[in-house]
Amino acid sequence: MTIDPDALRNLLCERLCEDVRVDARPDGALMLRTHFEFPDGDRYPIHLSEAASGGLRLSDRGHTLMHISYEHDIDSFMDGNRGMLLERFMGETGLSWEGDGGALCMDTPPERLPEALFTFGQALTRVYDLTLLSRTNVGSTFYDDLADLLSNRIDEVKIERDYLPPVPNAQAYPVDYRIEGKSGDPLFLYGVPNRDKARLTTIMLSYFHRHDLRFESILVFEDQSQIPRLDLARLSDVGGDMISSLAANEDLNRKLLQRAA
Repeated sequence: MTIDPDALRNLLCERLCEDVRVDARPDGALMLRTHFEFPDGDRYPIHLSEAASGGLRLSDRGHTLMHISYEHDIDSFMDGNRGMLLERFMGETGLSWEGDGGALCMDTPPERLPEALFTFGQALTRVYDLTLLSRTNVGSTFYDDLADLLSNRIDEVKIERDYLPPVPNAQAYPVDYRIEGKSGDPLFLYGVPNRDKARLTTIMLSYFHRHDLRFESILVFEDQSQIPRLDLARLSDVGGDMISSLAANEDLNRKLLQRAA
């Protein structure tokens, strides 16, 4: 097959002109219609207006964060590792916040609108894709989410992070969280995002038992179903309550209420 560059160029121009258009809403606002869309099929609502600088402004009017809020807590989403990633590529792409309402925007000279449109669509996709980090084995975001959950449920004065228990060589056996317990014994809480942490936690808890340390424990998994059965069995032999994932909010609330002071 012989490729005809001119024919392909004409085809692209025709189709892109058909698929990208400017629509006027009943209230007079202008919107750009494109094929950028969220995973549920909703298209990005890209609003077009005059910028204060005299150029044009593209804005999502807060729709991207609204979509994220359907399955995620926005305050948590904006903090920690994901928050740092968000700020970093906002700087890289030229995105900025429009006021205080959570709208993302980008200003451009009118003659650069085509390039800005695709940059803006790609940037919104990158923002939404940050939600996928919490579904992978990226330990940093898992621990951020776990920290947020605990801070919303337990008084900070009752929590000590990276606690070193009174055992020999304690620096090698830090506890993710020490929480004051109702029984008088401390409550040790571990986040378990993957198989390696499951094995490490098994070693730590076994070590505490060998040194007759008094404590209770809760193990919070990112996804318990992803831990190999043998590793999970060993961990269950030495550990206490298990929470299958961060999504099991009611189970976590109930077990913390039973044991945390």
